[in-house]
Amino acid sequence: MELRYRETCRLTPIELQQCGQELVAYRQQLRTATTRGGYEAAESSLCLASDAVLSNNVTAAVKATATKSLKYLVVVGIGGSNLGTKAIYDAISGGFDVLEPRRFPKLLFADTVDPEWLQRLGRLMETEVKRSSEVVVNIISKSGSNTEPVANFEILYRHLSRRFPDAAHRLVVTTDEGSKLWQLAVTLGLRRLPIPKSVGGRYSVLSAVGLFPLAAAGYNIKALRGGAAAMLERCLAQRLEDNPAMLSACILYQQRQRGFLIHDTFVFHPELESLGKWYRQLMGESIGKEQDVGGKTVNAGMFPTVSVGSTDLHSVGQLYLGGPKAVVTTFVTTAKSASVKIPSKLALAGLVSGIAGKTAVGVMDAILSGVKIAYGKRGLPFMEVILDDVSERSLGEFMQFKMMEMMYLGKLMNVNAFDQPNVEAYKVETRRILGR
Repeated sequence: MELRYRETCRLTPIELQQCGQELVAYRQQLRTATTRGGYEAAESSLCLASDAVLSNNVTAAVKATATKSLKYLVVVGIGGSNLGTKAIYDAISGGFDVLEPRRFPKLLFADTVDPEWLQRLGRLMETEVKRSSEVVVNIISKSGSNTEPVANFEILYRHLSRRFPDAAHRLVVTTDEGSKLWQLAVTLGLRRLPIPKSVGGRYSVLSAVGLFPLAAAGYNIKALRGGAAAMLERCLAQRLEDNPAMLSACILYQQRQRGFLIHDTFVFHPELESLGKWYRQLMGESIGKEQDVGGKTVNAGMFPTVSVGSTDLHSVGQLYLGGPKAVVTTFVTTAKSASVKIPSKLALAGLVSGIAGKTAVGVMDAILSGVKIAYGKRGLPFMEVILDDVSERSLGEFMQFKMMEMMYLGKLMNVNAFDQPNVEAYKVETRRILGR
């Protein structure tokens, strides 16, 4: 993975170095947390990629559930319990499910209580699942008491238990050890995977939350973890120029100080849209805070948005280029992609010049280059993240990079990047209404 920023971030090297100096002590704190190991520190999600016990637990659960006939693994979760898994799945194959209907196993995500979707999911279970070995249900809830996953699980389990006497053996529960959900799973004899208590949902993709469903569906979690571990070392580097997470955090912080309150992740591969949505939660929950670490009301944050190239150039491109100068952008592309060639002899000759015989990659590269030139002429700050490819290793690198970027950014903004006190507000009101 490469981070490009020097000519486009609209900041001087001195400004970046001064900002980086503010993170020297915190970088060492992160280094200490990873060296010490364990899950005591708030930043201990950095230890997940090298946790051998976690790896063994996931491997055992996969061997017990991922049969050769597995067709559907249903992830029942919301927010951090499914966004990271969905980001990886969609990037590698889920984004192409409509084009590959007979490719199995597939991951399905029951991530909100939408009655129409749940009805169709139930119909799919009734018509397409002939044996219990063809399905696994993984309910994921860190607290174990979120309304949406529990409601969805009850509906889905009803469908399966009516048809399969051994349905309970096709269930995997992922939650905090000791939560009410964990205790119920123990009582019911269900298979369980723990989430370290200090690891929040938005930082949990490298825990059993993401590793089990991905491994059960056949994805290379060893490569995912290897990419994350390699990026961890890069993002602990002393020199700012060698540390992409610190650099990106400094650029975002400095641009926020200048009034750029929107951070747009502009992916130039449609299959990476869910990756952008995963990052949207990461940024929204990590630095969107009413109070700073000292209890002062600051109403801090940046508004994370997601754009998809080249599609959204025809929906919000006009706004970005002609509207308020409030957006700092991170373009996300890859160095390698499939090779598809446009015919030299065009059926629609004369409509568009310059495309005959070109590759689709070449056309997309020309569009991206045009966008960057237009942004530069408008004085809009941006960075580029160039992935080696769309693979488990590259996605592990990117996600670790972004999680560490958010830790550094939270430190610069003097907010707690690991709590989410205001999210509980809607949950309290929801429980009150349902309890009437």
